[in-house]
Amino acid sequence: MKRPILWILVAIALLLLAGYAAGSWYFSTIALARPTQTLDEGRARSQSLAELGLPQPEGVTIDTGDVTLSGFYFENDLAGDCGVVLLHGYTGTRYGALQYAPLFWERGCDLLAYDHRGHGASTPTLHTFGYYEKEDLAAAVDWFTARAGLEPADVGIVGVSYGASTALQAAPLLPDAAFILADSAYQDLESILRYQGYEQFGNVAMFFLPGALIAAELRTGGDVQAISAQDAIAKAEMPILLVHSQQDEYTPPSHAETIYARSDKGRTVLHLYDWGSPHAQDIITNFDAYKADVDQFLASYAPDFGLAQQ
Repeated sequence: MKRPILWILVAIALLLLAGYAAGSWYFSTIALARPTQTLDEGRARSQSLAELGLPQPEGVTIDTGDVTLSGFYFENDLAGDCGVVLLHGYTGTRYGALQYAPLFWERGCDLLAYDHRGHGASTPTLHTFGYYEKEDLAAAVDWFTARAGLEPADVGIVGVSYGASTALQAAPLLPDAAFILADSAYQDLESILRYQGYEQFGNVAMFFLPGALIAAELRTGGDVQAISAQDAIAKAEMPILLVHSQQDEYTPPSHAETIYARSDKGRTVLHLYDWGSPHAQDIITNFDAYKADVDQFLASYAPDFGLAQQ
């Protein structure tokens, strides 16, 4: 009688293991393969180019050697001898980053905004929260400097949310960049998945999180522990402006504080705004005050970047 009971226990254990594996795969899919906006949806949810004071852009593609990034290149008629790469948020498109363009257009900067891998019109693939996206950014900066006739030191990086964390993770790869503006960045992958998983699914997500992280590594070939803005900023060499809303309901402002704590305080500035803004909306809530802080940051840490501001 003992052997049938043993086989029953083994079968139950295998079923439980299979169930945990399936649940882990499911939760990894929610993070790695969430549906994204189309370009038309991104355009509809954003201010028009005319409202942003931008001309019609040139559609461009950038071959990173792994994926093809699709984006917009804006050539500025003003002679600012500067450039800015604009990075959008999770499941969005390049249109979601254009709200930052007016901060730099009047400085005479050329602009590049592209869809992250797995987003918009870029190559469909899994989202890796900065692990491969940081290398895409480095390739995009190389393309941009060649196209615009700029040096790496003439180019700033601006990212929001997913794009902000990607920009910070890319900092060690772009030591000569003029600056990074990171709006609403998450400190690392596990922390944001833990927070959002609990907010959306409760303790069920917490139960499956360890397995989901393992599944994510198996599916992407990446190292989830390496997806960390707080680790990368400790190796950064450029000035960095961190911005976060104290009322952010998606990524807690404590993430910005954690990132800041690991930074070089001699060239890093943190603004925690108490403007009542939801996630990544401070620039919409109070554009003039936001721009004033960006201008002050650049005046202090990158005074030769673009045309002088009044």
